[in-house]
Amino acid sequence: MHLLLSNDDGFRAAGIQELAQSLLHLGDVTIVAPDGPRSGFSGAITTTQPLRLKHRKTEGRLRIYSCEGTPVDCVKLALNTLFADTRPDLIISGINHGSNEGICVGYSGTIGAAREGCIYGIPSLAVSLDDTAWSPDFADSIVYTQQVVQLMQRIQLPPHTMLSLNVPKTKPQGLKVCAQSVGKFVEEFVPSQDGRGKDIYWMTGHQRPASSEDRGDWYWLREGWATLTPLQLDTTNHGWIDHLDQLAQQAAG
Repeated sequence: MHLLLSNDDGFRAAGIQELAQSLLHLGDVTIVAPDGPRSGFSGAITTTQPLRLKHRKTEGRLRIYSCEGTPVDCVKLALNTLFADTRPDLIISGINHGSNEGICVGYSGTIGAAREGCIYGIPSLAVSLDDTAWSPDFADSIVYTQQVVQLMQRIQLPPHTMLSLNVPKTKPQGLKVCAQSVGKFVEEFVPSQDGRGKDIYWMTGHQRPASSEDRGDWYWLREGWATLTPLQLDTTNHGWIDHLDQLAQQAAG
C-alpha cells in the first residue's frame, strides 16, 4: 500500500509522526502536512498566493513534506503533484491533538483534509484524540486506527463517504459506531484587554448537544468509547426537499 497522511497540527506534531511509524508495516507512507498549526481551518483553501511544497526528509519507506497552506491545500497539492500519476490507496488525517466530534466536524481542519481525499474518491479517514497536550499518549489511538484501517482494507466505502474516528483520553471501553451529534458551542469567548486597555476576546467554550436525548459521537466519547462515524459529502436535507419545492411553487403563485 501507499498511504498519504496529513493533519492540521503541522508535520512536526507527535500525532502524525507516531501514526506514520505505526503504519510503515503496511507499505510506503508519505506525509504532506502544514508547516505549522492550522487548527480550525475546515475546508479553507489558498487562492491568493502560491504554495510551496518542501521536502523535509526521506527515511526508508517514509517521506515527509511540508506545505505553507491549509490542511486541504496539503492534500490537494499532494494529489496533483506527488500522486499525480498514481493515487494513494488510503488517506489518513491525524492523529489530531483534540477531539473532532459533534459540531466540530464543521470547523475541523483534520476533517477538512480527509474530506478532500473523499472528494477525490480515495478512501479517507480522520483520526482525533480527545487530548490537546502536545505529546499525549497515542497508544490507544494507534490501536484503534489500525483496526479501522484493517476494516477499510476489507470493505468498500459508499460513494462520497469518509470515516471519522474519535478516541477518548482514557482507556476506551470499545468501538462504538454512531452518528454525528448536533449541537453548538456555548461560553465561546472570554473578554479581556490588551496592553493598551483595548477590549479583546479569547475564543474558548465547550460543546452542548441540541438534545438531552443525543446518543451520537459527542455522547459516546464522553462515556469513554472510541467513536466511528461515517460522514458524507452530500449535506442536502433530502427528507425536506419535496416539501420545500411545494412551498417554493406556492410562493411563486
